Amino acid sequence: MNLSTLVKVASLLGLSFLGAACSVQHEQINTWETVQDQLQLGYPGPKLVVIPKGTGWIGGVNFRSFQNESPEHKITVSKRFAIGQSEITFDEYDAFCKATNRKCPPDNGWGRGKQPVIKVSWIEAAAYTQWLSEQTGEVYRLPSEAEWEYAARAGQKTRYWWGDDYIQGVDHCDRDYEGCPEGTAVARPGVAGRFKANPFGLFDVTSNVAEWVLDCGNDSHVGAGVSVDPRLDGDCSQRILKGATWQNPQPNVHLSQRISIEKDYRSASVGFRVVREITD
Repeated sequence: MNLSTLVKVASLLGLSFLGAACSVQHEQINTWETVQDQLQLGYPGPKLVVIPKGTGWIGGVNFRSFQNESPEHKITVSKRFAIGQSEITFDEYDAFCKATNRKCPPDNGWGRGKQPVIKVSWIEAAAYTQWLSEQTGEVYRLPSEAEWEYAARAGQKTRYWWGDDYIQGVDHCDRDYEGCPEGTAVARPGVAGRFKANPFGLFDVTSNVAEWVLDCGNDSHVGAGVSVDPRLDGDCSQRILKGATWQNPQPNVHLSQRISIEKDYRSASVGFRVVREITD
């Protein structure tokens, strides 16, 4: 039996941002249930947040969305899963590189440690999840696009998880405008926790780095069903990147944002977070 730590953390999110939001059905949660498995190497793995079952929507929700984000469609999450509360850090990824004799990715001079890992391809991110599975005896993988967006929306059907109107400094800082929280108006990614977590407890779903998901490349959501399984019917030499980055101006940080790109692509604005399957 693998050692696992389950911690319930009271949500400190300010509910004022959510008052006018249109919500969808999911299990009511008032706390964040987190999971952190112990690695065979003797230290804890990434901290994960348990995401409840329910129904939701993914894809473009209004005229401001891009064509590749349509059509908006309903999904059903039939079992819980756990997803990284934040993006994988250099500390976490460097441990994998050391254990598997891989070359560590560069940090652009921005520092390592708790910074989100960057310049990692989809292939390398998938290899990290396989290593986590071997280290813990649990099933780790990248999220599907539907899982990622369901977790990022946290029960909301709006452009952002707090509503339809952009608010500077909630989960993103546009350096061309005033009102950035202290320490966030910088031209690089940063440590998780600078901005608020969404109602499910996830940090940086519309900021920091774009994130790899399992799905093969598709130009739209045409043909997607209600399942949250990854789509493998497209161009599988490409994979999907989800979420906005530290480089994006405020019109381009909405939750349905997506792009298909070669799976060996690396960038200073690309990282990933992981999913751990839950059997219950």
